[in-house]
Amino acid sequence: MKDYSKLEEITVKTQEELNDIPSDFQGRIYIEFGTFWERAVISKKYRYSVEARGNSSVVARGNSSVVAWGNSSVEAWENSSVEAWENSSVEARGNSSVVARGNSSVVAWENSSVVARGNSSVEAWENSSVEAWENSSVVARGNSSVEAWENSSVEAWENSSVEAWENSSVVARGNSSVVARGNSSVVANGNTQIVDRLVSGRIEITGNARIVYMPKTIDEYCAFYNIKHDKKKGVFYKCVHKREDKYISDHDRGFEYRIGEKVKSDSFDNDVKEDCGRGIHIAYKAWVLDYGRNWNDLAILELEVDLDSIIIPVNSSGKIRCPEAKVIREVPLEECGTYGRILAARIKKTETTSKED
Repeated sequence: MKDYSKLEEITVKTQEELNDIPSDFQGRIYIEFGTFWERAVISKKYRYSVEARGNSSVVARGNSSVVAWGNSSVEAWENSSVEAWENSSVEARGNSSVVARGNSSVVAWENSSVVARGNSSVEAWENSSVEAWENSSVVARGNSSVEAWENSSVEAWENSSVEAWENSSVVARGNSSVVARGNSSVVANGNTQIVDRLVSGRIEITGNARIVYMPKTIDEYCAFYNIKHDKKKGVFYKCVHKREDKYISDHDRGFEYRIGEKVKSDSFDNDVKEDCGRGIHIAYKAWVLDYGRNWNDLAILELEVDLDSIIIPVNSSGKIRCPEAKVIREVPLEECGTYGRILAARIKKTETTSKED
């Protein structure tokens, strides 16, 4: 019988050896077994991520965490976390999180989150979220969300959403939505909507695809994002951290928002050329949901703001600012559409896991 308390690391070569390791093991675990047809199965959460080496093939379940090296193959289920290096292959399902580096290949299903770097290839399905860097290639399907950087290539289908930066290339089909920046190139088909924010580059549209431009006035902003207002005051949203029933600013952890009270910025920048100037930053609901999507303590606040006090930066992605606002209420994530319900479920699972630990 091994005394695991005296081991700093252990290399396992069979499933039985892996199963014998207790969940409170404090050392590092290395896997050197598993084939595509008979994968190693990780079903426990350890202090450190389990590392798969060589050509190992692994299935990660529960809240397992895996780092894959070499030509390893990983199938991740149920909130598992995977970091894939070199030529590793990952299939992610059920809210799994993957970071892919160095020509890695990832297929993401069911709300999975992927960051792809270094020529990685990703296929994203069913509300998955992907951030693609450095020549990565992404195919997004089924409401997936993609942010493409540095020459990345994206093919967006169905209702996928893509934000393309620098020299990225996007082919958008179905009802996809694209924001094009820098020198990106976009070819749009079907009912695709493209927000043109190019410095240079090319947009080619066919079918019912259309090009739209970012709003420059508060009237245009309210119409573009369907903001409720009475021509004097409007309803906007802000994401904050909720800690011990207090609503705390992300930018200034000493700044608190209170329901029913007005908040005022210490100073206010009214220069429209400043995208992130001083003030109370607000936005439409979908923007704040996306901004706080990785927070485990996310809360969405509904704010009432004087329309004539709002500054809309020239290069705004949807975020605007005001000198003061009244906090109306916390908006339940379940009221924030499909994406809100997804985030609510993730946060609930995280809280449950933390209590169990």
